[in-house]
Amino acid sequence: MSYHRRSLLPIGIHFSSEAVYMAQLEQSEGQVSVVSKAAKRLASALTMADRIQGGGQDVTTDTRQAEAMQFVREKVTMNGFRGREAVISLPPEHLVIQHVRLAPMQPDELASGLIVELQGKLPFDPRQAVIRHIVAGTISDNNEMKQDVIVLAARRAVVEKHVAAVNRLGLTVVGVGVEPCAMCYPYMLAASHAPAPPEGPPAMMIVYLGSRTTHVAIVRGADMTFVKGVEIGTDNLVEALASARRLTAPEAAALRTRWCESPVPSAIQEAVEAYNGIRSNLEHISDEIESCMRYHASLARGSRIDQVLFLGPEARDRALVRVIGAHVGVACEIGNPVASITGMSGECEPEMAVALGLGLFTAQ
Repeated sequence: MSYHRRSLLPIGIHFSSEAVYMAQLEQSEGQVSVVSKAAKRLASALTMADRIQGGGQDVTTDTRQAEAMQFVREKVTMNGFRGREAVISLPPEHLVIQHVRLAPMQPDELASGLIVELQGKLPFDPRQAVIRHIVAGTISDNNEMKQDVIVLAARRAVVEKHVAAVNRLGLTVVGVGVEPCAMCYPYMLAASHAPAPPEGPPAMMIVYLGSRTTHVAIVRGADMTFVKGVEIGTDNLVEALASARRLTAPEAAALRTRWCESPVPSAIQEAVEAYNGIRSNLEHISDEIESCMRYHASLARGSRIDQVLFLGPEARDRALVRVIGAHVGVACEIGNPVASITGMSGECEPEMAVALGLGLFTAQ
């Protein structure tokens, strides 16, 4: 991939519910390179076993935020990050994704039309929210043509609070993003600089697997056409494994951690067999993926998804990706966002996708 100017890009900071990830990129002499990366699981976040068992005392959002900010403070001064500009994400629990249908209207009319349409559909007043939207396409609704619009909203006060907290670290926040969009940016940027196929750009589904929440997005070339949040994660798989194997939740969690960290074929095969044994629990995730595929096909005149990429810390589970892929019948693989940006192979770090995407805020 080639670019035409030298530029140090802002630091991308991904605040998830359980961890914080940081990444910075640089454009130089026609290439994008990684300046620095850092990641930390928050000690104040409940462990998987605690969440499943209902044990442990969940800490406040402020406590987790304070720990995350301390980590960022340490890394920006001693980990090779340069400059003072940052692009941050909101923790996913603050994001609301809402699908609405409206009569076709011009882009400048849509923003005001959404405020009216969203009254009573968000858990807060849309007039006191930061709202972004994606027009997914048009569809016939009761013999009327409607725009299918995907709304991403957050309380303005929450956004301002997170921006102020990062500003107090001596950084200047130049942008705020959200997990389900930022995770796609590495692949959208790569597509924008790749030769256009004669048949048009392929449709790619990107799935960010979390322990409690899964985000699904669809991109076609450099365009994002779909975003959805699903309150399903991998915690329910650990609970099912514990029951099937007569293990405690901590034992099942440790077993799955071993599977995720071991590339040995025997460990992957053991995990595949175990997941096939709890297929009914896996269907909650795979059914959601298939539902999103059907939605895409309904708006894209039957166009199929060509590939599914899995991102996020839970995507390190090779066996899980393999079993889901066999269920949905589409080529599935673990995403390597660094390779998609730099063109350089290396360690696959699917958990870094959002931070890298945020860091591409001013990329050309």
